[in-house]
Amino acid sequence: MLSFEQGRTNLSHLRQKVKNGQLYQSLGSQLLALAENMPYVQQASVVDTPPLSTEAEKFMQEYQKYWHALEKETHAEYVDSEISDENLLLVLQQLAHQSPRYRDDGAFTFLSNAIQGEWLTQRQLSWMAEFLISDHQLFAHIFEPHNAAVYRRSFSILVLSLLLHYHRTKQKFLTIEQLDMVVDQVALYAILERDGRGFIKDNGWAHAFNHMSSIITELSAMPELVRADKLFLLATLLTGYRALMEPLVMGETQRIIDVAMRLANQSDVYAEYILLNLKFWRRDLVSLQPPREEKMWHTIYNRARFFDSIVLYGEDNVPQKIWDYVLSSRDFLV
Repeated sequence: MLSFEQGRTNLSHLRQKVKNGQLYQSLGSQLLALAENMPYVQQASVVDTPPLSTEAEKFMQEYQKYWHALEKETHAEYVDSEISDENLLLVLQQLAHQSPRYRDDGAFTFLSNAIQGEWLTQRQLSWMAEFLISDHQLFAHIFEPHNAAVYRRSFSILVLSLLLHYHRTKQKFLTIEQLDMVVDQVALYAILERDGRGFIKDNGWAHAFNHMSSIITELSAMPELVRADKLFLLATLLTGYRALMEPLVMGETQRIIDVAMRLANQSDVYAEYILLNLKFWRRDLVSLQPPREEKMWHTIYNRARFFDSIVLYGEDNVPQKIWDYVLSSRDFLV
């Protein structure tokens, strides 16, 4: 069993080996071995979530109303156009809230509008990115069974994907060193997250694997990143999917397929790696004894859904070698 820091260090070494051209075929198996040797526990601990914040809600509503009025060129009750760091932190903390009123409709919507509407300074955007990729945000209670900290983790990833999109398409504000840290943290998150829940009764969407796909889509399009890093991120995404022992049934598999096929159509390096993984997954099933636990059946059916989703993606959108292999293997996986 590895400690968290040992896992982080080992993952960094694997990334460097990929960049040096020393690791390719066995990357998936080494990532899986690392993921399965991390210190997961059976008992959940108490999750600290932010209290209901009427102050944050009022602040966000005032700004949203002001921005909407400016967009419609109607009278707007004045608010200070510069959002203070204190208020920005207050909003960011609401991403961890269990209530969708404060998390989805409140903080996420506000931050999305603030980023896309260019209401934040470059310094604030940079500070937000560092806040969101911190261990406190991305790895809170990640080794424990299902818990409310999934919202903190998942929505940090989602807002970070918005920041990366802004950096890529509008104005660059992240340094190379910051982007390097984003790659390290996202890769680690991708192999560690084990909460596959989509919509959770009363509390709304968690959708960690959907949000994971969103951020890796953005990083895969980032011109500053070398191909080896994009391959590494794809590998961690597929590893997290492979290691998951609960069903993904709310669109997550389709989003992961979209990321994978977009890359596969860009370069044969990605296509070959995906094909290699599909062959490993099929080999796993050949050597597997008939499962006696529910979680093992989930891994089997997740992989079957993966193959089915490639077929649904359409022959015209899938590299021929992957398409042919999937068609020849589907019957075995059903």
